[in-house]
Amino acid sequence: MIITAAVSATQRDAVRDLLETATRHDGVAALDEAALLALDGGSAQHLLLEGTGGGEADAALLAYASVLADGTVQGMVHPAHRRRGHGSTVLREALDLHPDAGVWAHGALEGSLAFLAAAGLQETRRLLTLHRDLAATHPLPAIPASSLEGLRLASFEAGRDAERWVTVNARAFADHPEQGALTRADLDQRLTQPWFDAEDMLVALRDDELVGFVWIKREHPGDRTKDAEIYVVATDPSVQGHGVAGLLMATALARLQQGGVPGVELYVEADNTPALRLYENWGFTVSGRDVQMRAAERG
Repeated sequence: MIITAAVSATQRDAVRDLLETATRHDGVAALDEAALLALDGGSAQHLLLEGTGGGEADAALLAYASVLADGTVQGMVHPAHRRRGHGSTVLREALDLHPDAGVWAHGALEGSLAFLAAAGLQETRRLLTLHRDLAATHPLPAIPASSLEGLRLASFEAGRDAERWVTVNARAFADHPEQGALTRADLDQRLTQPWFDAEDMLVALRDDELVGFVWIKREHPGDRTKDAEIYVVATDPSVQGHGVAGLLMATALARLQQGGVPGVELYVEADNTPALRLYENWGFTVSGRDVQMRAAERG
C-alpha cells in the first residue's frame, strides 16, 4: 500500500486508467471532479494498492482511494480483482487516516452500498442528479421582467470578478461542506481546466459588484450534441429572494437551448426540499443518485 500526498505522473496515469476501466464496467465514475483535481495537485492523501504481476488479469493498480481535505473518501477496485479483500484494505487505511470520513458511493450502486454497510457505515447524505430536456417542445420558464433595478448580466472577467466570486460563493454556501469551502486557488485551478469558457459563466452585477452567478460546464467543449451541466448557481444573501437566481438560471437555460444543447443536468442535496420543488417546477427530474456513508458509531 502506498500512501502519499503527491502522486507521480506514472501513478496519476495508472489511476486514470483504473478509473476508465471501472467506469466502463460499472456505468458510473467512482471519482468526482474534486478527486480528479486532487490528482493534479490538490490537497489530498492518495492510497494506491499496486498489483504484483504474473497473471492474465493482472493490473498495474488493483485499487485506489483518495482522502480529500474536506474529509471525504472515494475510491475503486479494478473489476478483475474485486471480492478479494482489496476494497476492505483500502477502506480500512482511509478510515485510519480520517475516522469520521464521509465515504462516497457514486451512482448508489447496490454492490457499493452493501460493501460499505458491511464495513459498518451508514447513509448520512444523498446527492441527486437532476436532468432537463431542452427540446424546443418543452418550454422554458419565462425570464423575469427587468424589474431587477440596477442589475446587469455579463460574462465572467477574472480581474474584475474573481475575488468577489469567492466571497459570494462562500456566503451563499456557508452550510455546504464542499462548495462553501472553495478558495481563490480552487477557483483558479478550475479556470485553467480545458472545459472552462468565460462565456459560460454569467455574473449578475449591481453597481459593478458581483451579487450572483451561474456557471455552465461542458465536458466536451464545442460539441453541441452533448448535454451541459449547471455547475453552480448562487446569489449573495443580500439579494436572495429578489429573483436574481431565477434570472440567471432562465437566461442560462435559454442560451443553452438556443445553442442547440439537447439537455442539462445539475446536482442538489436530496434533503433540500425547496430547491427540489423549484427545479421540478422548472421541468427537472431525478436521473441519478450519489450516497455518502459514515461509520455508524460516529454518525
